[in-house]
Amino acid sequence: MELVLIVIALATPWVGTVLAAALRPADLGARAAAWAAGVGTLAAVAAGLAAALGLTSPDGPADALAHVMLILVLGLSALIQAYALRYLRGDLRQRWFAVWAGALTGSTAALVTAQTVVVFTLAWIAAGLSLVLLLATYRSLPQARQGVRRAAWSFAIADTPLVIAAVVLVIAAGGDARLDDLATVAAALPDAAAVALALLVVVAALGRSAQMPFHRWLPATLSAPTPVSALLHAGVVNAGAILLIRFSPLVAPAAVAMAVIFAAGAATLVYATVLRLVKTDVKGRLVHSTAGQMGFMMMAVGLGAFAAAVFHLVAHGLYKSTLFLSAGTGVAAGAEKRAWPAPSPASAKTTTAAVLIGSALTIGVLAVGKALIAPATTPVSLALLAFLACTAIVAVAAGLRRRMSLRTVAAAAVVVATLGLAYIAAVVWFEQLIPTPTGTQAPSPWLLVIPAALLIAIELMSRSPRFAPALSSAVYARALAASTVPTPDPGGATRPRTPSLTKEVAP
Repeated sequence: MELVLIVIALATPWVGTVLAAALRPADLGARAAAWAAGVGTLAAVAAGLAAALGLTSPDGPADALAHVMLILVLGLSALIQAYALRYLRGDLRQRWFAVWAGALTGSTAALVTAQTVVVFTLAWIAAGLSLVLLLATYRSLPQARQGVRRAAWSFAIADTPLVIAAVVLVIAAGGDARLDDLATVAAALPDAAAVALALLVVVAALGRSAQMPFHRWLPATLSAPTPVSALLHAGVVNAGAILLIRFSPLVAPAAVAMAVIFAAGAATLVYATVLRLVKTDVKGRLVHSTAGQMGFMMMAVGLGAFAAAVFHLVAHGLYKSTLFLSAGTGVAAGAEKRAWPAPSPASAKTTTAAVLIGSALTIGVLAVGKALIAPATTPVSLALLAFLACTAIVAVAAGLRRRMSLRTVAAAAVVVATLGLAYIAAVVWFEQLIPTPTGTQAPSPWLLVIPAALLIAIELMSRSPRFAPALSSAVYARALAASTVPTPDPGGATRPRTPSLTKEVAP
């Protein structure tokens, strides 16, 4: 029964693609594709429930990670395609979006459920190609063509190492190797060759997740219509973590590969955070927020916390799709708030009290949650929890700084308690589903102190004009220049892109 449900879930996106290409008018084909994705979501949920209730064989066609990711991929695609029905109604490029959104969904669904090296690699390439074609929805725009070029070149450069690694693994295994057997295949290779293959896989993961040095293609996609951006940021960029987790028997024992993953993630997190703070447009902030979130996810993978990375992946996909689909509403609300009187600046005493209260609330809640829910916490999980606490302290202190009262303190306590305990419980549950591979050679979790200190310094520079004013001005100027993506206009000149949240009209 599970096999039938999985086959239905994998087939429905491709059925939707065919219907979107064949049916007339375009709105009917797009509606059929959205319904197909919805049917696939129901099949994926049914398969996941059957596996969770023990109604299937332990050696079934999908493991826990595949079930979780299949539900996420198909569910988000169905939601975004349903949103696109209204967003693109009457648009000349509606059929193009529906066709390639279905192809991207089908390729990604095949990727997250793949069990062999060849199938995973083919699905990986197909998902990248589908995304590039989806970014070409408004290819007549110079900005869109620039985004397509940058994404295509980044994928071509970063995916080539994965293809090389896949070919070597297939040759070494004497056929298509199962992902679960990669440790055995790697053990038969010389140590240097195994490490080299691990690094090749890491390069592909960094490229797809827009990590440094492949970080420039993601901001170039700002001109994509909102449904395309939602599919990209909620799903496709997460594929880097899936690649590393699926190939973890090969990657995790290589200390240098794990160190590269952590370093790239930490560098991207800090870099993207700086750029996000200087952006004034909503989509620009969301794009750099995605890069930073992927950096945190890569840091978790580099430390061997695969379960925490998957939980972060799922949570990011859910809230980032919500943010993109509601961006227009947020702009309207922001325009209304600009007419309100400017709040008076908080005093030094209020700021200090906000930081102290935020720290006490956050540390207290997380300490209680750890003691009650996860008493046997690994050093890596504890370090990530401390990193999360720093972020929560900044958020709570910023809110209390704007309005300090007994009511706001109580509300902050409730929010921190709810989110903190839910986070700890979710990570513990994911750790039961996705165990860390044996022999993992992860760097010390104490290295998290470096990005944490840099983020705190960035926060101080952005909020306090008295903190290193010369350095703050220099960082601001460089970040503003780095966050601007010049694109050629039809006359051949270059000009900075001004992203728009309004609906694009194809010529």
